[in-house]
Amino acid sequence: MKNLLIRYATSIAKPGQQFLVLFGAPGVGKGTFAKLLINDTKFNHISTGDEIRKILKGNTSKSFDPKLIVTIKDIVAKGGLVSDEIVMNILQEKLKEPESTKGVILDGFPRTLRQLDLYEKILPTNVVVNVTLRADILLEKLAARRTCVSCGTAFNVCDINRDGYVMEPLNPKKEGICDACGGKLVVRDDDKKEVIEQRMKEYDEKTHPLLDRYRAMGVVIDFEVKRGKKDYPRLWDLVKSKLRV
Repeated sequence: MKNLLIRYATSIAKPGQQFLVLFGAPGVGKGTFAKLLINDTKFNHISTGDEIRKILKGNTSKSFDPKLIVTIKDIVAKGGLVSDEIVMNILQEKLKEPESTKGVILDGFPRTLRQLDLYEKILPTNVVVNVTLRADILLEKLAARRTCVSCGTAFNVCDINRDGYVMEPLNPKKEGICDACGGKLVVRDDDKKEVIEQRMKEYDEKTHPLLDRYRAMGVVIDFEVKRGKKDYPRLWDLVKSKLRV
């Protein structure tokens, strides 16, 4: 499949379209805050990892390029890794959706300096929210995640109340059973101790260096999570002071 990036010599952002990046370590709460921000910003939420999973399950929007879907399924079926260029193609397909007209929330992307280089060739960055959480608290929360094997709904059985951190558990009504669909809740491979440690190492090596670039742009908002979702009003005050919403 031809690289879609060669179609564009300049920015493909539409007039007035804004781009908010949620930045931070795996499990810090980017996805949770993204869902809350969607309601207030009316932006489209784009997680390239989630989009790849949707493609593999056949749950993409009708506007998605069918050739791109076939290409990604073929790569994954052969045990390959989706390239940075194809990830950018996924992003461009998401920008076609009407929900992206006002702006987008990028969740977990870009992940590497090369991805940021590709991104900056065609799109701007208006605000970067650097979501942080103390390392020991983060690891404890990651290990306590439970995910439905059927619908993907996430829960967290961790109950934290110490050192100024107050984070209540998000328990299912019935232990081990998803509230949304009745499916079985499991600990994903990504949430097992050895995998968490590897993901954190990769984040420190490949993703965290992006923060220096963003700081040089003057677009970073630092936001430390202390009370989980209850911190959202504070986050929203920071975001709306930087965006046209």
